[in-house]
Amino acid sequence: MKYLIALTILLWMPTAAEAALRFTPPPGDTSLQDFADKLGKTPQERQQLGEAFATVKAELFEQPNASRGWKNNIAGAYTFFVSSISTVWTGDAPDPAAQDQLFAKLGTALAPDLAGVPDRDKAELYSTLIGGASLPLLLFIDGSEKKNPAQIEQARALAAQYSRELMKMEPDEVRQLLQPASASGAVAATTAPTVVSDASGVDGRYECQMAQLSHGAGANFSFQYQPTGMWFAIQGGRYTSSSAGGTVQAGGDVVSFHGGSYDGWRGARRGNAIVFRKNQGDPAPGESIRVGDLRCGRRSG
Repeated sequence: MKYLIALTILLWMPTAAEAALRFTPPPGDTSLQDFADKLGKTPQERQQLGEAFATVKAELFEQPNASRGWKNNIAGAYTFFVSSISTVWTGDAPDPAAQDQLFAKLGTALAPDLAGVPDRDKAELYSTLIGGASLPLLLFIDGSEKKNPAQIEQARALAAQYSRELMKMEPDEVRQLLQPASASGAVAATTAPTVVSDASGVDGRYECQMAQLSHGAGANFSFQYQPTGMWFAIQGGRYTSSSAGGTVQAGGDVVSFHGGSYDGWRGARRGNAIVFRKNQGDPAPGESIRVGDLRCGRRSG
């Protein structure tokens, strides 16, 4: 029996990554009210904002998402922030599957930097994200119910402001973090390429980097590109790589690879780069880079 109890305890113990993301609210924590106090101009406004933010925290965030592991979890707070900004910016509720995928991805990105961070600091970051989501979300909900376009625009302006302040990203870039995953495992582009007999417009050697979401100090996110070691060279409608090569077809916006190591790969052209996306739908030409994208930049012509 004692072995069964020990096994049960081990199964319920959080991993180091999960422990880094979670925190126990410190006694007397006032961080959410502190966030409200910075916005209110009078004691009455500060009190009203604090009560409104507490309502959002309890009724729109923690209670509905407790079973998903978001409560008292920094990755959960970021997911709620991104979801709120996306709702305000697009007018549509996020896809739950995309939220779950983002929650997992953020957990992986954040856990190393949060290991050893005191609970009080985590609580402050948690409250900052909830407060930053609350004001635009409340204005948007109220403006939508009252059919008040001016109020909805005000909510969108605040969503843009907090996106830039807390994540150092434009609101449309924040929204794109919630794009649902595609069932397709292929690297794809949105449309089939217009085949041209002369693909010399894409000739050159390309070196590829992967876009990753990096967590900096405080509530700061930024995109960073990490070298992958992947490269290919295109010349006269053919490509070579570190292993097998093949042929290339290039249209105005899309480059397709046939045969060889990258058979079936299609990428969207972005200036002197070709962008590939794995398992996350199709990268539209001109669309913003997302986490996990491969950006292969031309280094020589």
